[in-house]
Amino acid sequence: MKHTLLLLTALAFFLSDLSAQKTSLFNGNDLSGWSIESDGQFSVRQGLLHVNRGTGWLRSIKEFGDFTLTMKFRFMDAGSNSGIFIRTGAESSTEEGGWPSEGYQVQCRDTLDGEYPLGHLIPYGAPPFQEQFFDEALRNAYKPTGKWNTFKIVLRGEDLEVRLNGKQIAAAQNIKKPSGHIGIQGEHGLLEFKKIVVREW
Repeated sequence: MKHTLLLLTALAFFLSDLSAQKTSLFNGNDLSGWSIESDGQFSVRQGLLHVNRGTGWLRSIKEFGDFTLTMKFRFMDAGSNSGIFIRTGAESSTEEGGWPSEGYQVQCRDTLDGEYPLGHLIPYGAPPFQEQFFDEALRNAYKPTGKWNTFKIVLRGEDLEVRLNGKQIAAAQNIKKPSGHIGIQGEHGLLEFKKIVVREW
């Protein structure tokens, strides 16, 4: 029953995605459409978005509700740490790091082990949710430090799906916050991003 529900959810995501409106969130030239929060170390060089080991975060000016978010990223150092914020409030915490005080994060850390591996969903002052995480799929999909990976993050109502390089690695239900900003976290990692595209439903 559990696998059937996940399959039906994935099919609904796919059919909705076909009619979604596509928007590029990163133009490859500058940080238009974004705001650097809490002194984050973000810059654009040679068409790539660089995260330079700082903390803070990069916040989309616009808010989004239901969407499919795709992006390419690569870890430039082994163990580099970042995260993709979704349905996130605009306010930053006054605690160390200065990350959002409300919302969710899809982990973007160069690790397949531990409590928060790559692709795991982390709440930031958000209501509880249910998550399924597929360790074997993660290990099969992962490309090592220096190689380009692709995230596909789908949010529809209270349901979330995370894919890495075409393989589903996580799903979650009861995502209660209906909308918010998209963001990229700085957490002492050295990473590069490109082709950041959102499709709104």
